[in-house]
Amino acid sequence: MRKIAIGLALLSAFASAQDRDRTFYLTHTATTQQFQEVATVIRTIADIQQMAANNDQKSVTVHATDNQIAMAEWLFNELDTQTREASVPHEYRVPGTADEVVRLFYLPNTPTIQDFQEIATVVRTIADFRRAFTYNEARAYVVRGTDAQAGLAVWLLKQLDPASKPSSGDYRMPGTNDDVIQVLRLPHAASDQDFQKTVAQIREATQIKRVFTYNSPRAFAVRGTADQIALAEKLAMDLDRPSN
Repeated sequence: MRKIAIGLALLSAFASAQDRDRTFYLTHTATTQQFQEVATVIRTIADIQQMAANNDQKSVTVHATDNQIAMAEWLFNELDTQTREASVPHEYRVPGTADEVVRLFYLPNTPTIQDFQEIATVVRTIADFRRAFTYNEARAYVVRGTDAQAGLAVWLLKQLDPASKPSSGDYRMPGTNDDVIQVLRLPHAASDQDFQKTVAQIREATQIKRVFTYNSPRAFAVRGTADQIALAEKLAMDLDRPSN
């Protein structure tokens, strides 16, 4: 037991010795909250356990592996900028993995923080992202997951972005037969309360577990079996009637 304990201690010390320090200075964060949001995105997406943030200097110092630092540098360069192109893919392939990717999306057509956060919640929950974080001021949304999850995120954001032309039909996750996603709308709902009430009725009738709403365009995303989605579509058409 003593030899095993010594060996583990030496292994831990060796692994720690491979880590190094790196400091990043953020120049385009006007407030402490913006700076803290960027620091949180970098820490959580890159899985960095040791980080020190200096609010006065707007600096972030990390103690991490080379791979973690490389990802942190990519995130830093993407987020600390004044040039944000929503239509340009922002993607980072995670080294040493066959199917893991970091994707950054800019959502400039969300007029309020609430709109931005609602879209982010829809994407995170429908696509099952374990790591998904927002930077409010820039309307930046960063996710880390599989290629299949990233593909679904792209589709969902296109469906929910008012400046995009939604594609018709549903979305089917690769490799599954009963994992169908659809974005439905209730344009005649007079208020947020009416909209939420109707969505709750559809959820209860279809027994779909994953149903998430985006209030201002009266849109909601559902994920379930093909039969559940077909029923949800029918109910949305039947229940969404103009008020007299």
